[in-house]
Amino acid sequence: MARKPAHLELVGGKGLRQRMWDRIREIPSDRPFSLLDILYGAEINSECTAREYITGLFHAGYLNLRQAAVTTGPASRRTPNLYSLARDAGAEAPRVRKDGTPVTMGLAQEQMWRTLRMMKTDTNARELAAHAGTPEIPVRETAAHDYLRNLHLAGYLECVKAGKGVGRGGIQARYRLLPDRNTGPRPPMVCRADAVYDPNLGKTVWVKPVTEEDAIYGT
Repeated sequence: MARKPAHLELVGGKGLRQRMWDRIREIPSDRPFSLLDILYGAEINSECTAREYITGLFHAGYLNLRQAAVTTGPASRRTPNLYSLARDAGAEAPRVRKDGTPVTMGLAQEQMWRTLRMMKTDTNARELAAHAGTPEIPVRETAAHDYLRNLHLAGYLECVKAGKGVGRGGIQARYRLLPDRNTGPRPPMVCRADAVYDPNLGKTVWVKPVTEEDAIYGT
């Protein structure tokens, strides 16, 4: 199978699903594969998660079932499901649940990051939410505010005008993406643990400082 163009390759830390998808795309379309064909080493310990992802890809139409599993008879004659790639969605691993329905978590941040990279001027939470949201994936103003605040703390954004007040009479802070922090197409993800992970760099780039009192009382 011909090697994929370099501009389609993703860099940075990759999770199990992304690694599986990379390997599936590398297998010639005329060569069926099983789940274990695309799991290596310690990944076998995550076989349950991997099996759910393969099932999800099949139900979503990304994989063809070439041969159904044979689970009866002597163990030596039992065979697993064999699949082949039916639809290549590109370098980014499809986000699907076990039943094939799409996973939308994180897409709002993806849309906000894409919008920030395209903007030629500064923006605030209200404007970012309006520009980044779509009917399928709306972006709440509070989510935009949180994303801008965390990316600013992580050093991605410059605050060009401080905010003042809250509510309808308040003035929202305005931010601009720093040119040298435009790390790539994949969005830096703001995690629930008050941290920012950049998949383009494959590392956590900012974590909320914790004091000794925070550690003792869990605040």
